[in-house]
Amino acid sequence: MNLVEKLNEAKEESFEKWFERWYEEKNLEKELINAARQGYTKYRIGIQEDYEDVSRFSDRRKYLNRRLRNPLTIEKISNELGEGIKVEYLEDKKSTNFFGMTRYYFSDWIEITW
Repeated sequence: MNLVEKLNEAKEESFEKWFERWYEEKNLEKELINAARQGYTKYRIGIQEDYEDVSRFSDRRKYLNRRLRNPLTIEKISNELGEGIKVEYLEDKKSTNFFGMTRYYFSDWIEITW
């Protein structure tokens, strides 16, 4: 096995372990059932909602954001929840102009609809 294969294997193994822990802690199926009982037809997992110049996330939160933005996360959630559930990564970028100063706002999330 060459170095690239070892690196890819380590990355995949690490992701699988992280996802299993995260999915179990999140208890997503229960969250979706509770949302449905309240009349909702979608559920949002927020990743970031902030202005670009604010960087107050801890290293742990930055790690979680990186994992949640990984396309494999969307695929794994979709596989876990099964058919009839749509899972997608969405983002919103805005800018505001205040007295000649432009501020940029960025928000992203995972949206689950049924």
